[in-house]
Amino acid sequence: MTGSRSFPFRTRDGRAGIVRVAEPGDAKACLAIVGDAVRTRPRTLAVTEDELWSPREWRRHRVGWTKMGVWLVAEVEGQVLGQLSCERSPRPPMTHTGEFGITVAAAARGQGIGRAMLVALEVWAAEVGVTRIALAVFVGNDAAHGLYRSLGYVDEGRERRIIRFPEGDVDVIRMAKLLDERVTPPATMNRAPHEGKE
Repeated sequence: MTGSRSFPFRTRDGRAGIVRVAEPGDAKACLAIVGDAVRTRPRTLAVTEDELWSPREWRRHRVGWTKMGVWLVAEVEGQVLGQLSCERSPRPPMTHTGEFGITVAAAARGQGIGRAMLVALEVWAAEVGVTRIALAVFVGNDAAHGLYRSLGYVDEGRERRIIRFPEGDVDVIRMAKLLDERVTPPATMNRAPHEGKE
């Protein structure tokens, strides 16, 4: 399952944008976005500078629109300003779950770019049968935390001091969204107390 899936959107300041599947030629733009985020303080990514990929490594890890994962970019006026990658769990009891990472260029934040990529991610999830989408967000990254909550993601717990940087430890909040919450309880739980009694 591949293809040139694309999703148009408008930024908050009215510019036309498109979310599309990442292509090999997007390597340098995506790496620049991640590199800038890695050097920004306070940190928002669990990545250090010595972990940054080369363009070749990025291309090797990139997936298209596949059953096991997706890699998206957001482009505005011909410039890639955001990227999102999501990997589906390969374990049979957990194939309904995907976990994503997302980065938006600092100068483009607050324009709805992250939201547009997350909306496209749910289209992918619906097509491949992923019903639970998870992520981790740094405590203190209030803008990202608020975005995820506004889209229906729920806090599931806090991992204390899970990330260790030279300047100190970081807690993360685990979040997830269940895309199939229309689960019907068993019939015995649906019945009113007097039902089934003569």
